[in-house]
Amino acid sequence: MNRAWDIAAGLVIALHLAAQAVDAHTLADGTQVLLVPALAGAVWNRAEVPHGSRPARLYAGALFFSWIGDAAPRVFADEAGFIAMVTAFGVAQVCFVATFVRLRSRPLRPIVALGYLAGFVGLFAACVSGAGPLLPLVAVYGLVLVAAAAVSTRVNTMTGIGGLIFFISDALLGLESFSAWYALPSHDLIVMTTYIAAQVLIAAGLLRHWRVERQAPADPGGDEPADSPQTGDGDVQRTT
Repeated sequence: MNRAWDIAAGLVIALHLAAQAVDAHTLADGTQVLLVPALAGAVWNRAEVPHGSRPARLYAGALFFSWIGDAAPRVFADEAGFIAMVTAFGVAQVCFVATFVRLRSRPLRPIVALGYLAGFVGLFAACVSGAGPLLPLVAVYGLVLVAAAAVSTRVNTMTGIGGLIFFISDALLGLESFSAWYALPSHDLIVMTTYIAAQVLIAAGLLRHWRVERQAPADPGGDEPADSPQTGDGDVQRTT
C-alpha cells in the first residue's frame, strides 16, 4: 500500500510540474488540488506515524488547510480567492508551528530566529506599497510563516530545510502579487516546485522523527540519535 501511494504522489507531482512547464492551465489546476491528498496518503499509510497522537493530528490539520489553500482560488474568484488562500495557509502554518513545537528535539538557534525576522522585515518592506487593504492579512501571514520556518529547525535538519523552502516559495508568491519590480521567468513553475519540495521535505522529516522515536526504546543502552526527541512530549493557490 505504501508503494502504491508513493507512486500516486510521484505521478501527481510529475504531471503537475509538467503542466506548469508547458502552461497547460487546466491540467495544472486539476493536479494541484490532488497534490496534498496524494502526499497525505503516502504519509498516513506508514507504520511509524502515531496516528492518535496530538502532533499527528496537528500535522493532519496542516495538510488539510494546505489543501484548502490550494483549492480556494479554484472556487473563489480574484481577490476573494486570494484572501481565502492566504487565510487557509495561515491556519496551516499555525498547525505546522504547533506540530514542530510538540516534536522539538533541539533548541532554536538565535541566529536562525534573527535571520527569519530579517527575512520577514525585508519581504514586508517589498510588499507594503502594493498590498493596499490586504496589508494586515499579509503581515499576519508573514509572521506565522516565519514562525513555522524558524520552529521547523527544532525537529531535525530535513524539516528545517523544508521550512526554509516553504518561506522562499511564499516569499516569491508575495513578491509576484504585490511588488512592481519583481519579474521571474517561469514564476509559477518555480513557486510550485519549491512548494512541493517543502511539503515533501517536511513530511519526510516528520516521518524520520517518528521512526527514531519508535526505535529509541528498543535500544536503551545505545547512543541517542542526533535527531531523537529530548522532551518526552509523546502526546505527542500558489499560482496566479
